[in-house]
Amino acid sequence: MTGFLQDLRYALRQLRKAPGFTFTSVLTLGLGIGATMAVFSIMNAVLLNPSGIPHPEKVVALRSKYTFGDLANINISAPDFGDAVSAKNIFTSAAVLEGEDFNYSSSDSLPQRLSGATVSWQWFDVFWAHPFLGRVFRPEEDQPNANHVVILSYRAWRQHFGGDPSIIGRKLELDQESYKVVGVMGPDFAWPNYAELWIPIGLAPGQYFDPQDRHNEHLFGAARLRPGVTLEQANAYLRMRSAQVAAAEHLPISAGWGMFCMPLIEFIAGDLRQPLFILLAAVATVLLIVCANIAGLQLARASGRQREFSIQIALGAGSYRVAQQALIEGLCLAVAGAALGLLLAKAVIPLLLLLAPADLMLNISVRMSGVVFLFLIALATVCALLCGVAPAWQLTRGNWFQTLQEGGRSEGAGHGRQRFRSGLVIAEIAMAMVLLLVSGLLVRSLEKLEQVKTGFDPSGLMSAELSLPATTYQSDEQQAAFYGALEERLSEIPGVTHAAIANALPFTNGGGSGSFKIEGQTLPPNDPGPHGNRRNVSPDYFAALRIPLLRGRVFSPQDRAQTEPVCVIDDTLARRYWPATDPIGQHIELYASPMTPPPHWMTVVGVVGHAKASSLQSDTSEGFYYMPLAQAPRDSAGIVVRTDGTPESLNDAMRAAVHAVDPTEALYDFKTMQERVDESLTGQRFLVILLSVFASLALALAALGVYGIISYTVRLRNRELGVRIALGADRQDLFRLILSQGFYLACIGFSLGLVATLVLGRILASLLYKISLLNPVALLAASVLLGVTILLACYIPARRAAKVDPMVALRYE
Repeated sequence: MTGFLQDLRYALRQLRKAPGFTFTSVLTLGLGIGATMAVFSIMNAVLLNPSGIPHPEKVVALRSKYTFGDLANINISAPDFGDAVSAKNIFTSAAVLEGEDFNYSSSDSLPQRLSGATVSWQWFDVFWAHPFLGRVFRPEEDQPNANHVVILSYRAWRQHFGGDPSIIGRKLELDQESYKVVGVMGPDFAWPNYAELWIPIGLAPGQYFDPQDRHNEHLFGAARLRPGVTLEQANAYLRMRSAQVAAAEHLPISAGWGMFCMPLIEFIAGDLRQPLFILLAAVATVLLIVCANIAGLQLARASGRQREFSIQIALGAGSYRVAQQALIEGLCLAVAGAALGLLLAKAVIPLLLLLAPADLMLNISVRMSGVVFLFLIALATVCALLCGVAPAWQLTRGNWFQTLQEGGRSEGAGHGRQRFRSGLVIAEIAMAMVLLLVSGLLVRSLEKLEQVKTGFDPSGLMSAELSLPATTYQSDEQQAAFYGALEERLSEIPGVTHAAIANALPFTNGGGSGSFKIEGQTLPPNDPGPHGNRRNVSPDYFAALRIPLLRGRVFSPQDRAQTEPVCVIDDTLARRYWPATDPIGQHIELYASPMTPPPHWMTVVGVVGHAKASSLQSDTSEGFYYMPLAQAPRDSAGIVVRTDGTPESLNDAMRAAVHAVDPTEALYDFKTMQERVDESLTGQRFLVILLSVFASLALALAALGVYGIISYTVRLRNRELGVRIALGADRQDLFRLILSQGFYLACIGFSLGLVATLVLGRILASLLYKISLLNPVALLAASVLLGVTILLACYIPARRAAKVDPMVALRYE
């Protein structure tokens, strides 16, 4: 221990003697560790330890699937849930949820929209979420007409009710119905999507076992595995139960229906799981380049101190002690860099959250937890080893006796050490090349995505959403009358050219899909039948969004509940199910379920263009069929108005139009349609921006490494260069000689980086949109940027080499 403390004091003295080296090393290590910590902290909050969910690895999302269409991972139906949880030896608790928002009315303010969900009574048991005040739901409250109780989130309790501790037992008016507050959840739990309140879902017990409701997949399910039960065991049970249900209910084999479960944290992360891993790999690559640079600088210092260490060995110090001194210097740098990195991470995390997609951050609370600090310790340890092992190894393998004989001549540094430093620089260039090329490919992919046509014109459109309370609008006629009156009011707003209402607008992640029959079409055995996305829209919907009419007609005000049922399909659906005939005049019929009206034949009256539903990159291959909102109204809807002016200026006028029809209704989620489309690319932009930053940092660090190795080479060859000039060598030739050495390193690093990118191709392919890994634009841009940067890094030492004075060089030696 005494020896360690002596070496620690000695290392600190040596670092104080080299303030430039120490400052540079600690700063670059701090930047690398801080960036890695920031990305890992977000990744930990998203993928490893979501806040408010103890032991999240035991919580699974219950899902269902079909093998046709875009239905490989969808919600479950009530019977699915009933079947999934019938085995008590698999799950300790299970629950379902359906997202729902509520109009909150108080005597001293206008109606407010509170986001929330209806849940079955075990919802909080699944997440081990404990109330801050009051209690959770009881089984008898999760029944039809007995579910008039509410639990508030901590945020809603503080924001809307002032943190009143006497809130328990108070009655709230939600959607014009009275609900009793029975609990307030703790500050950590607000799942899903920062919910502000929860109400019992109150499904009839028989609905969980009604086969007629089997394919009405409108519920999100979650369950907690029993101790000792694995995900594989749970899925084995669900596969067995699915086979039993399919046989009992005679489900078509080719439909490929089944139930399965997946880790909740994987479901939460969704498509951002892979980008987060790539970001962590990218920032770890930058940290490796930082460590390689510091190791190279340590080698240079070790060369200068080789005589000092040789004297120590000659006086009796063992090689182990010399190596320990080098390792302790690396440890000191790593500890200082980790401390600085921790401070930088706390500053960087809020900036990353501003760039991150909003839907990612809805349920995420990023904090410096024990896991993050353990990661920091591991990171500092690795950095200490990477920064200290190389000089320690070089110091102990040298010939100390020969060093003393040579008297400290520059050549004594040895070609082996020079080759080692060159290898470090080549590795830096290769890693920088990988990051440059990957970021260039993602930039090109994003450019391609931004050019994708949505199928409608989002410019000049303002949108919002509303929901109708079931107590006031109990019948289809009442809902249809409200929508008709509201559309008329919206059309009268000055500057509005078109106004429309739909049960779900594009790029809002709403809407649904369903199967249908085609009149006169006989299905082969086990054929699941036609399937498509379903939308209920008002007559002016297609004109408002400028979705082109290809054949037939669109809806008119005469298409009402008492008239002939009609529908409009898009060209994707037309090509798929009527490839050789004209679909106009054909009849389709929806499959019935307890949640939909009785089936009836609808006449296809028009064909419109295909409009993307929610994603520019992975749009579903399924088509759409549209029904008149007046013939099939819904209790929630999206509103969209088109103007030739500024869409944002219509917010107050739209609120006034709704208030004129029903003063108790509230509009929410105001956004332009262009904003909704842009938000679908937020994840890609987040990845591109951060990768570009990391690639630029990696390039700068690689250039610094090249500059260091070339400068060091020039210093080692100072005598040789002086002799060459004295013998008549042209200085320009020497300039080109030194440049060629840097170019040689760059070419090797470039080649290795290109090979590494191709090896990683399978991982990158899913993130690229219609872009090859060998995209010429990205490849050329990365090559030119890398080449120019390396040449600039070589320029100063090459110029210094060309100006060597032979007399000074020879006298120095």
